[in-house]
Amino acid sequence: MNDPATLDVDGRTLAYAEYGDPDGTPVFGFHGVIGSRLFWSLCDDAATDRGIRLVAPDRPGFGGSDFQRGRELLDWPVDVRALADHLGIDRFGVAGFSGGGPHALACAHSLPERVRGVSLVSAVTPPETRDHADPFNEAVLDATKSVPGFSAAAFAQSAWLADNARPWFEASLVGTSAAPDRAVFDGPAGETLFEDAAEGFRHGSRGSAHDLPLVGSDWGFDPSELSHWIDMYHGRADETVNPDLARAFGDLLSDVDLSLTDDAHYSTYVNNRGDVLESALA
Repeated sequence: MNDPATLDVDGRTLAYAEYGDPDGTPVFGFHGVIGSRLFWSLCDDAATDRGIRLVAPDRPGFGGSDFQRGRELLDWPVDVRALADHLGIDRFGVAGFSGGGPHALACAHSLPERVRGVSLVSAVTPPETRDHADPFNEAVLDATKSVPGFSAAAFAQSAWLADNARPWFEASLVGTSAAPDRAVFDGPAGETLFEDAAEGFRHGSRGSAHDLPLVGSDWGFDPSELSHWIDMYHGRADETVNPDLARAFGDLLSDVDLSLTDDAHYSTYVNNRGDVLESALA
């Protein structure tokens, strides 16, 4: 595994990797609540074929990036702008997977003149849609926001397994996945997805423990007021963010194309990654 490139942002280390065509049209890819920059390495060939320069940063507390205490969702565009300036990138698309979806939309809100297109895959939806959530998943999300230490304890176990019992860590990812995702974990993309998830916990669980309640709380902006066209890819078999949430979110947005597939959470990304990248160039 190659070490990431890094940038100092207000005294913090921000880590990132690049994939695809170094001279291509830029797209920034944002990983999920469990994950890292390595998630987007699966798009290396697709990005190259499409003339896309894919920039994949680790959010604070994930992978090689320092934790940022008290981070709000709208703090993320500040980091993205700093990274884009550092790389000499003016305009760029944004693509967000799962918990990276709200972060992509935050960039569209805060950097409207720089974001050219928005692509969401298996994305977490805003609080306004939560009436459509699975009751168990919603109860867990509520606990991460209201029960002190719950989120930290939940992700600490995953971080420990990633560092000390890798086979059990991988088994836990597969065991909690829907059938289409289990097929992806068993296929050529599986090892990269395992590496990505483990890399997210490289320095412990604080990144994920902070990220989940963050994307499940008020985002600090109204996504229905965004001026960008938004492409959404979502699986009918997604048990993490169920398709009713995606439909409800699509109803909130003024300019959106929701593509429903027969996949689940990870498999929607893996099986549609080229389209996901192209949509970010809209």
